[in-house]
Amino acid sequence: MKEKAVKKRNSAIELWRFMIAVAIIGFHIGFIIANTCNGSNGYYLESTNWFFGSSEVLWIFTLTAGFFMVSHFKKRAADKDYKERSASSRAWEYTWSRIKALIPVLIIGYILGVIVCTSFYYPDYNLQEICTMIVNSFWEFLGFHAAGLRSLGNEFFNLNGPLWFISAIIIVGYFLYWGLCKNEDLTAGIISPIIFIFLGGWWCFTDTRASQTAWSTFGAQTASTNGTGGAATDATAIFGVNNGLLFVLMGMVAGIMLYYLIQKIKDHKFTPAGKSALTLLYIVSAGLLLWYTIYPATWFNLERWTVALLCIVVIGLTLLNKDKITSLLNNKYTSKLFDYLGSISLHIYMLHYPVAIFILKLLGPNTAATTYSFWAVFIPATLLTIVLSAILKEFMDLMKENKQLKQQEQIPVKKTAKKQS
Repeated sequence: MKEKAVKKRNSAIELWRFMIAVAIIGFHIGFIIANTCNGSNGYYLESTNWFFGSSEVLWIFTLTAGFFMVSHFKKRAADKDYKERSASSRAWEYTWSRIKALIPVLIIGYILGVIVCTSFYYPDYNLQEICTMIVNSFWEFLGFHAAGLRSLGNEFFNLNGPLWFISAIIIVGYFLYWGLCKNEDLTAGIISPIIFIFLGGWWCFTDTRASQTAWSTFGAQTASTNGTGGAATDATAIFGVNNGLLFVLMGMVAGIMLYYLIQKIKDHKFTPAGKSALTLLYIVSAGLLLWYTIYPATWFNLERWTVALLCIVVIGLTLLNKDKITSLLNNKYTSKLFDYLGSISLHIYMLHYPVAIFILKLLGPNTAATTYSFWAVFIPATLLTIVLSAILKEFMDLMKENKQLKQQEQIPVKKTAKKQS
């Protein structure tokens, strides 16, 4: 019998995930920490060249999340016993597997946020105020803050705000996976395209962007003003959906459609000219995407929905793996490195915010006349985040191996007990 060939990991997609995670560090250093607190906490930071466009390119994570969710669904659908279970049972199992894999990182991300931010970022908070913030933020600890379930004062939100994205992926993933289990054709063939086309079109028309503190009301409101505040007034919307959830939803349904498109064309034999055309398209799209990530408002003044299209093209070509650039990135010499970097990309995303605040405080306050450069903060924050992510991954892998060994040790004991009985 011939052994089945082990499916190789797409190292190129892992490299993209790592690069975007690193770029997000720059975005939060430059925009959220430095610009919104410019001077108030003693921070003055140059306002150029800090990966501002990565806030939109973050969509790459949602595309891959949707794509690999369908891949997981198709693999499990081959199991007859699994397929006979209810849609809700399978959706909860899938969601719990995602949560279980992220729980250690979520916990450490929040703990770092509490320690670093209350010690350095909000040093005037006393013990009672810190405890109050934590107690009032239990929904956030449970991962529901992307749905709006968080402290009304929003103080805790600043302790590790980027975790809204992980929360949104888990929440949206449950509903989409349930839809696939309940009716794959309806979810993939009707619901996903409708959400993407009509919701995406509305966002494009209104120039809406991903923001976990803003809400899309679709015109359903009690007054002429779109109210998004924490307290209800006559201007508060009577219906709304968190923009962070919608951003992730649109990206994941695009990833679902991308999966079926790639399955349709992956066996097509491209001619050398066809592969060259795909390569040229990849170079242009990836070049524009990287340019936008670093210099979003210069030369190529791309709109965010053009950027969304570029994300789809680049990730689609990378997953298709027919162009020469993707083939080059999937070489045997660097594939292990890229695979590893991709495996810690979510860890980097979840840990970088408190690390960046720590580095800013470590460098100390400065004045407008003695502004330290973006790179003086970005480089040490990135290196420290990568090291912490690598350590955490090793710890989680070790815990997983120990658990598997214990399970293997218990199997013979059960068999012996059966024979004796």
